[in-house]
Amino acid sequence: MRVLIVGDGALGQVFGMRLGFGGASMSYLVKPGRTGWANTGRTLYQLRRLGKPVTQQLRPEGVHAEIPDGTWDMVWLCVSSTALRGSWLSDLRNAIGAATVVSIGQDLHDRAVLEEVWPAEQVVQVVPSMLAYSAPLTAEVPAPGIAYWMPPGSTLKVLGDRADRTRVEAVATALRAGGLRARPSTQAGASEGIAALTMPYIAALEVASWSLPALLSDVGPAAEASAEASAIVAAQTGGRQSRAPKLVVKMALRLLPVLTPFDLARYLEAHFTKVADQTRLMLAGWIAEGEAHALPVTRLRELRSSLSDRATM
Repeated sequence: MRVLIVGDGALGQVFGMRLGFGGASMSYLVKPGRTGWANTGRTLYQLRRLGKPVTQQLRPEGVHAEIPDGTWDMVWLCVSSTALRGSWLSDLRNAIGAATVVSIGQDLHDRAVLEEVWPAEQVVQVVPSMLAYSAPLTAEVPAPGIAYWMPPGSTLKVLGDRADRTRVEAVATALRAGGLRARPSTQAGASEGIAALTMPYIAALEVASWSLPALLSDVGPAAEASAEASAIVAAQTGGRQSRAPKLVVKMALRLLPVLTPFDLARYLEAHFTKVADQTRLMLAGWIAEGEAHALPVTRLRELRSSLSDRATM
């Protein structure tokens, strides 16, 4: 199986390496100036709650700044939601033919953007259930590389066209062959629902200068913004509304820094500062859809305004 991975960020490297473990031949499509690791590969570290990290190697068939020739079975779009709003998708469509297009994006409108370029049955979504980042944050790995952690029991959900499950099954099988837990799902809006549940807290954490204790001291507005976003996603996708009671959120904010085998606050700041434009895209999308469906968006508007005010400070 030949796989082209678009983007060599942390998750792109993890998915590429794992697909390679399962026997896939991988190549990367990256921005100009980022092809220098084609011959050396990359070092990754799988973090464990107990014990030292496991060192692993990513060695792709090629790393290209232009779409390479060839026939592809899968093309993985491991880029931010904002990057998907580019004209380059049309060039990619013309080059990959009938290959399965795999997206890890979680924005409410990502799938619609992709379905403007490819038929709906050609697009498969994978809901990430791992955390990956450029390490070290402190001293959790012995040398620079990509660190990733899969929470115990976590499973990747694979979603696609309900009428034809062949592509969904193929993606799930490829992930399992690489040692990842994955299962096909028919849960409408699953990926978007997770983002709606969690991203308002990330936005509130940015407003709080990435201080978990500060967020914990006043979690109410973020919880209300999360409830608004979840209701909007459920209305848009026809899926179930995700809910996280404030008591559960407070417990999670206290426990997660202890359970993760890395500095959680530093990870959140490093990762979500890098994709800050995506956070704002999501907030704007929820507000627009909420207004269109006559649903409450008061807390989402306040959160978006607070981010804008903070950016100008």
